[in-house]
Amino acid sequence: MPTKIVVLGAGIIGISSALAIQEAFDKDVQVTIIAENVSPNTTSDVAAGLIEPAEGKRAKEWGRLTINRIKEYINEGNLGAGEISGYWMQSKQEHPEWLDLMKNVRVLSNSEVTEIAKRPQHKFGLFYTTWYLEPTRYIDYCTKKIMENGAKIIQRKIENIDELGNDFDVIVNCTGLGSRVLFNDETIRPCRGQIVRVSCPQVRHFFMDDDYYTLINDNCLILGRTKDMDCWDLTIDKKSADKIIEGNCINIPSLSNAKIVSHNVGLRPWRTSVKLEKEIGKNNTPIIHNYGHGGNGISLHWGCALEVAQLVKSILV
Repeated sequence: MPTKIVVLGAGIIGISSALAIQEAFDKDVQVTIIAENVSPNTTSDVAAGLIEPAEGKRAKEWGRLTINRIKEYINEGNLGAGEISGYWMQSKQEHPEWLDLMKNVRVLSNSEVTEIAKRPQHKFGLFYTTWYLEPTRYIDYCTKKIMENGAKIIQRKIENIDELGNDFDVIVNCTGLGSRVLFNDETIRPCRGQIVRVSCPQVRHFFMDDDYYTLINDNCLILGRTKDMDCWDLTIDKKSADKIIEGNCINIPSLSNAKIVSHNVGLRPWRTSVKLEKEIGKNNTPIIHNYGHGGNGISLHWGCALEVAQLVKSILV
């Protein structure tokens, strides 16, 4: 009889964890996903999808594995992913470890900084090539795979972990901010992010600085950013939207001709570090936590999913 595993959460972290478990065990497990929201209505769907792994050795490895996964996804001919090159203008010179995973990394010369800078704080700069992954298309791709493999998806809000009873052999928690209530983790906090999606075909490079970014997807640009800690408000704030547009237009003047496609808000599940570990819950049911990725969920998702699958193996084998 297959081992019954429940994954709580259907954003990119939950869906990819479910798929990695299935691929690790073939038909030896029955995966059920329970989530209040499913794509295209998850936090992941709001994300711009720029691949920019977090700091730290563990995160860098998760990022490396995720980039390999994205390359495979692209090589299959899927839409919603690709390489993009651009500029990161800095007020303080930074060269984080994860840049080792990028391509064509180059420190801008003083003359290039002078040419490209649009603000007094643009004192240093990098040019590099990374990848983007459009979450909604990718989640749909993964969801089709897990359903073909026999998974069940139940759209339901779990108010208390005791609601699961003894129905499952392993619980995988990918609820993000939901872990505040389900697992009493007050260290995870909302970081509100508001973006504007626009159409402006003449923009060919991404552009980031301390306060703003213009990122590239298949058919649009994503303008940001806001980082409002401990804010649960999901309504569109016009002042923030205007500031985002005006700030990015300074960096890239041609954006003044952009056509607005949509406004979106999401709550990043911010934590000082990702919680990816196992514990024993009530009734001796093993629980694997995989949450707290902040704004790096897209960049780290597959590396984390593979680690979840290994933790499940350590429990069952």
